[in-house]
Amino acid sequence: MASSQSKTISPDKLVMNENELAFYQRQTGIQDKNKLKEHIIEIAQKALQVYPYHCIHTFGFLRFRILRAESGYKQLLKLGSTRPNAFFLDLGCCFGNDLRKAIEDGFPARNVVASDLRADFWNFGHDLFHSNTSTFPVLFIPGNVLDSSFISIQPPLQFEELPSDFSSVSLQSLLSNHSESQSLNSLRGYLSAIHTSAFFHLFDKEEQILIAKKLASLLSPLPGSVIFGSQRGADEPQEGARNSTGTLYYRHSPETWKEMWEKDVFGGKVDLIRVDAGLSLDEGREIIWWTITRL
Repeated sequence: MASSQSKTISPDKLVMNENELAFYQRQTGIQDKNKLKEHIIEIAQKALQVYPYHCIHTFGFLRFRILRAESGYKQLLKLGSTRPNAFFLDLGCCFGNDLRKAIEDGFPARNVVASDLRADFWNFGHDLFHSNTSTFPVLFIPGNVLDSSFISIQPPLQFEELPSDFSSVSLQSLLSNHSESQSLNSLRGYLSAIHTSAFFHLFDKEEQILIAKKLASLLSPLPGSVIFGSQRGADEPQEGARNSTGTLYYRHSPETWKEMWEKDVFGGKVDLIRVDAGLSLDEGREIIWWTITRL
C-alpha cells in the first residue's frame, strides 16, 4: 500500500461495483447501501489515524486485489479443495478483505493465517465485518517482514525436504505459541500458498529481494505450491524516493520481476519454478500481477 500524508478520507472515492457491493453487504450484514457506506467511511477514518495508507484514503482497499493474478487465485482455490492441509498465508492483509473473499469462495478458514505489520488493521477488519475471534477464528500474527526473528532467510526447500507430517499436522499446532513468539518461521515448508498485494512496492530493490527469499523459504516444495499477488509496476523498471517520506521505492517490470525470482531467489534453478507476470491498468496506475509456481 502506498502511503499518503493526508489523514482525511475522500467519501466521493467510495465506489463499489456490483460484485463488491454484494460482497460487503453479505460480509457485514448491512443491506442498506447508504448505511453500508457510512460504516465503511467510519472504519476508514479510524484506520487513517493509525497509518495514512493511500489505499485507505481512496478506498482502494475495497477492491479484490487477490483476483488480479487470476492463475494464482484459481490455484489457491484448487489447493484448498484437493490438497490435504493446504495452508494459506495472506501477508500484508490489512483488514483481511482478500482472505475473506477466498474463504467465501471455498478455501478452508481453518487453514488460513493472516499477517500484517499493524495489528490495529486486523482489529479494524473485525469492526468492518462485524466479526470477532469466535465468529471468524482465522489466526493473525503481526510482525515486521524484514525482522529475521519473524521470517528468517533459508534456501528454498527441495522436494525431499518436505516435512514428514505435512499432511497430518494442523495449522493451530504449528502456531500454538504464535501469540508469544510472533514468528512465521514454524511454517517453513508447510505453506501451500502465499498471497501478498500492494506490498512489495513499499520496499526498495534490495529489500524486495530479501522478502522474496523469505517467502520462498516458507513455501512447500510440492509441485503446484504458489506465491502470488500484485503491486505497483512499470513497463520499464523505476526507482525513486517518495515525496512524503523520502523512502526509496522500486517498481518492477514483468521482465525484472521474473529475473528476480529466477536468478536472485532460486539461484538460476529455473526447473524449480514458473514465473507468470504481466501489467494491467487499475484506476490509472500500472499494476504488475504475478504468480510463482513450484514445479
